[in-house]
Amino acid sequence: MLRKDVDDKLKWDLTDLVKDDEDFEKKLEEKVSLSKNISDFKGKIKDLKSLEEVLKLYEKYLEVDRLVGGFASLYFSEDGTNTKAYDYLEEYDKADTVSSSNMSFLDDEIMELPDDVLDEALEKLDFALVYLRRLKKDKAHKPTFAVVDALTKLNPVFNAPYGIWEGAIAGDVRFNSLKLDKEVPMTFGLYEDKYEGSSNTELRRKSFEEFVSVMRKYQTTLALNYNTQLKAEKALSEIYGFESVFDYLLDLQDIRREVYEDHIDTLKRELPKHMRKYAKLVKEKYGLDKMTYADLKAPLMPEFEKDISIEDSKDYLRKGLAIFGEDYVNETIKHIENKWIDFAQNEGKSTGAFCDSYYKLHSYVLISWMGKMEDVFVLAHELGHAGHGRYSSMDNSIINMESSMYISEMPSTCNEMLLANYLINSTDDEEFKKWVRVQMIERTYYHNFVTHGIEAIYQREVYRRIDKGENINADKLNEIFRNTLEEFWGDDVEILPGSELTWMRQPHYFMGLYPFTYQAGLSIGTELFRKLQTSTESEKEAIIENYKETMKTGGKLSPEDWAKKLGVQIEGGKALKDTIQYIGEIIDEISK
Repeated sequence: MLRKDVDDKLKWDLTDLVKDDEDFEKKLEEKVSLSKNISDFKGKIKDLKSLEEVLKLYEKYLEVDRLVGGFASLYFSEDGTNTKAYDYLEEYDKADTVSSSNMSFLDDEIMELPDDVLDEALEKLDFALVYLRRLKKDKAHKPTFAVVDALTKLNPVFNAPYGIWEGAIAGDVRFNSLKLDKEVPMTFGLYEDKYEGSSNTELRRKSFEEFVSVMRKYQTTLALNYNTQLKAEKALSEIYGFESVFDYLLDLQDIRREVYEDHIDTLKRELPKHMRKYAKLVKEKYGLDKMTYADLKAPLMPEFEKDISIEDSKDYLRKGLAIFGEDYVNETIKHIENKWIDFAQNEGKSTGAFCDSYYKLHSYVLISWMGKMEDVFVLAHELGHAGHGRYSSMDNSIINMESSMYISEMPSTCNEMLLANYLINSTDDEEFKKWVRVQMIERTYYHNFVTHGIEAIYQREVYRRIDKGENINADKLNEIFRNTLEEFWGDDVEILPGSELTWMRQPHYFMGLYPFTYQAGLSIGTELFRKLQTSTESEKEAIIENYKETMKTGGKLSPEDWAKKLGVQIEGGKALKDTIQYIGEIIDEISK
C-alpha cells in the first residue's frame, strides 16, 4: 500500500516538531544562526563565566537541532520512497555541515582550559555535566584542532553508510509476489514483520527463498558500504589515540572492555543450549522433518493468537503497566490518543519499530500494526523507551538527558515483562498462561536477546578482523555469519543457503557496538522485574520510586552505576547469566 492510501488515523502527526515547510526553513536558519553565535566565542573561552555563556548557547542550539533533525529523520522513516523526504534530509545535512564547522573549535577549546577551571565547571555548571565530563575524559585522546575541524566537515561522509543502507532497502530492494495457492505480495517489511513468523510453513520457507534470492543481488554493494563504515570507525579510533576499534566504540558507551568481552563470551557459552531446546519444540509442533533457519521464528502456539485493535491495546497497557502509577499510564496512553504513533503499513516505511524521544516534549513511535497481541508487546516495549525519555528530560538539560546506549533497552524490557505478568495473573487458563510464556520467548527475548545476541557475537569477529587490518567483503561477511550461526545452533538447525546474508538486514551495524546492548538492557530489566515479583507491596513501591528516580538521572550515571542504583550487578556478567538462566526456566515451563 502506498503512503497516500493509508488512513490518516493510522499516521502520526509530526507538527509538534515542525509545523510546515516554512517552519522547517525557519528552524534550519535558527540552527545555523545559533552556531554562528557560538563561533563568536572562538579564542575567548578563558574562564568559568565565558564557558557558561557559550554552553548556554550550545544548549539552545541542541534544542533546535533536535527538533528539525528529528523531523527530517522521522519523515524519511515513514516513507523512504518519498522524494520530499530526501529533500528534507539534504537540506538538514547542508545546514548541519555549516553548523558543525562553525562549532568545530568548541570541544578543543574547552579541553584546553586548565584542569582547575574544568573541575570548577563540573562542580558549578550542572546543566552541562555530562558534556564537560566527557570532554575531560577525552583530553587523553584529543587530536589537533585542524584534525577535529576536518573530521567535523567530513561528518556527512561518515554518516553516509547508514543513509545508503536505508536508501537501498527502502528505495531499491524489490521482491516478486509469492506463488502459493494464491498470489501473495512480498516486501522487505512483510517478510520481517509477518512471513518470517508465520505458522504457514510453505509461506515461511518460500518467502525466505525469495528474500535471500533478492538480497543476494545487493550483497557486494552493501558489503562495500559496510566496509566503508568499518574503515571509518577504525580510522577514527586511531585518530583519537585508542589501541583498538573496540576501545574507541566502547568508550562512546562508557563501558569497560572486560565487561564487553565477558558479555560476548557468556552469550556464546550459556545461551545456545536453551534456544536449541526451544527450536526442538517448534520442530515438534509443526511435525517438520528437519528444522531449518527459515523455521526458527514460527509461532509455537498460533492457535491462541487473536486479533487486537489499537483501541483494545490501550486497555492492556493500562492494566499491564498499572504498577507504575496513574501518571505514568496516562502519559503512556497519550501517545496513542494524540497521534504520536505511526501504525501504518506502507511501502517504503522503515521496518521493525522504534521510539524517538524529544526534550520536554514527548516521544514518537513507529510500528507496523498487524493487529495481533504481539503488537501490544511491541507497543509496551517502545512506550517503555518513551517513559524513559520523559523521565530523563524532567530534571535535566538537553545536554544531560541522554543515557548510555548500554542501558537503553532496560525500561522497554521491563514494560514487556510487566504486561506478560499481568496476562498470566489475569486468567486461570493454564494453556493461556503457557501462551503468554511463549510470547515472552518469541517476542521479548527472541528478537532482542537471541537475534541481536547472535549479531553481537558475529560483530565481535568482524571488528577483530578490522583491528588486524583486514579488508571486509561480502564473502568474508557471509563466512563469519554462517560460522556464527552454525556454532550457535549446532546440529539442531539446518543453516540454509542464504542464511548467511542476515548481516544485510539490520541497520545496527552502523551504530557501533549496538547489538550487545540489547542483552545488557534486557538483563537489567529482567532483574528489576524479578525483584518486583518477589517483593512485598511496600517494597514494590520503593523499587518503582527508585526506578523512576534512576531514569531521571539521564546520562549522569555510568551504566554500571545506573545498574547498581537499581540493585543489579553487571560485573562479571552476573545479570546476563541470571537472565539466560531465567530464559531457560521459561522454556522448561513451556516444555511441560
